[in-house]
Amino acid sequence: MSSPETTATAPATATEVPETPVRRRARRQKIFDLAERVPRKDTFDDVDECRAYDRNIRTSMIIPMQHMMKLIGPYCTGGKDVLEVGCASGLISLRLAAQHPDSLFTGVDNNDAFLEVARENTIFANLVGYGGDFGCEWARLSRLPYEDDSFDVVFSFCAVARWDKPERIVAECARVCRPGGIVVLYDLARDAEEGMVSFVLQYADGDAAEFMDSLRASFSEPEMRRLLAERGLESWTVAKENINLITSSRPLNVGYTVGEPGIYNNDTA
Repeated sequence: MSSPETTATAPATATEVPETPVRRRARRQKIFDLAERVPRKDTFDDVDECRAYDRNIRTSMIIPMQHMMKLIGPYCTGGKDVLEVGCASGLISLRLAAQHPDSLFTGVDNNDAFLEVARENTIFANLVGYGGDFGCEWARLSRLPYEDDSFDVVFSFCAVARWDKPERIVAECARVCRPGGIVVLYDLARDAEEGMVSFVLQYADGDAAEFMDSLRASFSEPEMRRLLAERGLESWTVAKENINLITSSRPLNVGYTVGEPGIYNNDTA
């Protein structure tokens, strides 16, 4: 066991500058390198890579997926038209469609590799009789191929960081959403508390680099507010919940507790 003499912090000498909270925060920001947003292009251009991503998020993203389903599930009941923008492998829409078989779910993406995996997942879901109604198609996200006011619910899940024209895509989400409907964009928050970033990194294992790249490409809360204001959507709400940034066209209760029943099963009530 170390003696008190070897573990105690030595007092600063007259020539040393004590580390202030400002300097300490600046030093930590350098470690995470999150001060500036670093946009990146969609890095998934291979079907096998998309299949691997799909398998990975089934477990690694289970809590964020359940959180998202709890947020928008209540708005998907009663024969609604639901659009997922940047649907990737379609897992969220397929799960929601299974829970709300009276509603129609559509996923769009501009990544052919992801769409192939989404169709594979849809075939498997149909084979096991999931009972939902989900279809996906290619679309230019900055110019969605739908008339104004076409959907009751428009959402995206961890897709904003892949978008090359996020300001135009957000505007398109607003355009195709019906009056009285809701738009929800769920993504990472680059200005999340550093302790939460460290916490997530503990469990990122071999995905740490991918997680940090996605985090660097994500928006901070002030940046998202500015983007919305530039598009005349300043009435929308932006909220941080742990590591996530949740943008919605109407106020939402974004809180959740890990371990509540809906997190680990299909009960979203």
